[in-house]
Amino acid sequence: MKPNNNSVVLVHGHGVDASIWNGIYADLSLEANVLKPDFSRLNNHTTIEAYAEELYGHLQSAQIDKVILVGHSMGGYIALAFADQHPEMIQGLVLYHSTATADDEARKEARRQAIEELQKNGTAPFIRKQMPKMVAPAYPAEKTQALIDRFEQLPADALVAGLKAMAARPDRTHVLRNAQFPILLVLGQEDQVIPYEKVAKLAELSSQVSVAPVNEAGHLSMVEQPDVAISILRSFVDKF
Repeated sequence: MKPNNNSVVLVHGHGVDASIWNGIYADLSLEANVLKPDFSRLNNHTTIEAYAEELYGHLQSAQIDKVILVGHSMGGYIALAFADQHPEMIQGLVLYHSTATADDEARKEARRQAIEELQKNGTAPFIRKQMPKMVAPAYPAEKTQALIDRFEQLPADALVAGLKAMAARPDRTHVLRNAQFPILLVLGQEDQVIPYEKVAKLAELSSQVSVAPVNEAGHLSMVEQPDVAISILRSFVDKF
């Protein structure tokens, strides 16, 4: 397939870093200009909007004025905020195991507890607790352990900053409802973090929104099912 001039930006989620995209980065780079900024060590932002402006700075530095944004989990919240602030720059938007709704009170309380645990015990116990929830139940334990080993050195203060930002984020379903660009919801059928059924309903907000389910995947399908992930993203990028 011949390369095109599209710029695709892969924004990782919380509790991982930009290397989470490594399994699909090379294939996607064959047909688009792909960036994967790393926000995993930032500890100076406590709002999703601030992360979005950090992303805007990256794109300005790279002289990119039109972009296909792919945001995983927290990265999806950042992508939505970016689309809210800079809609003229968006060609297409992919919410990758993410949602446009705000946290409910139960989720906010869970984040507050996680912040306390991170501040008291550091990163390793947090990642050991979270990572098994981020993959499908049948995902091999040794592969889950490899992910734990990979990410348990992330800075606790950066993880705390991200949790505060996620808990404070507003509902952004209006971005989907009013979108002048295509939006794809990539959803793991076995996602234990952001349930498939709940997020799939967001497709009802606009004819611009479509759903791509990933079987036998939880919250990290780019790692769990990389061949399916690259196929879904290629099909979306090829529209432009």
